[in-house]
Amino acid sequence: MNEALRTWDTGPSRVAATWNLRPWPNDPSAMLLVFVDHTSVPTSADLEAAVARARAAGVRTLRTSAMLPRAAEVAHAHGFSTIDTLLLLRLYFDASTRTRIDDLAAEIGHSTRPLRAWQHGRAAAVDQDAFGTTWGNDAASVADIRVATPHHRARMVRDGRRIAGFAISGWGGYTGYVQRVAVHREHRRRGVARALVVDALAWMSAHPLTAAYVNTGVDNAAALALYEDLGFERLDERLVIAARDIAA
Repeated sequence: MNEALRTWDTGPSRVAATWNLRPWPNDPSAMLLVFVDHTSVPTSADLEAAVARARAAGVRTLRTSAMLPRAAEVAHAHGFSTIDTLLLLRLYFDASTRTRIDDLAAEIGHSTRPLRAWQHGRAAAVDQDAFGTTWGNDAASVADIRVATPHHRARMVRDGRRIAGFAISGWGGYTGYVQRVAVHREHRRRGVARALVVDALAWMSAHPLTAAYVNTGVDNAAALALYEDLGFERLDERLVIAARDIAA
């Protein structure tokens, strides 16, 4: 990633704008430390303040959102341990890429439709089927993903009255993000994920963006194959999710 990493302003008025805590879906003993700007590097004071607030809330474990290497180094120095590693991929929006995306959008085999707020619970059920109860989102965290960027698009593919899969994407500045893609196991290998990602990229391509990013597990061969087939390239940086036992 070429953008410079920034250090957070840790003044009292800046706390809410740099990180926040959320319940961890399906586990009341854990909380999620969300870094509002994932390119930033936390300070010791930030991490200790987050630990203190989570401990006061009575939870035993504090887990982080995905961190770039420099942020992970700081977290590791303050008692956090890696629990998952993600690959980061990038797609540049040049003229040839935009033309290819237009061609792919004209050929996708599934129609997509808007994912409404009242359907977040159903989307969460698909997400937990796809990623398991530990890593799957609940309705509240699906809603959180939608507001993580200044602009977003939430779409789904349906099978009758059921949601077969959904995707949430967003953009801010000149950068787009494929934030979450989940397909129910009964609908895998049917082109649902591909249709959702192409839909997201076509939406991004209609805006003056320079690149799109996505991350996925290092062992998620199916997702990697899909993204690389669509033109994403792996970056050297790997994202880290870490956790710390904060039980008193």
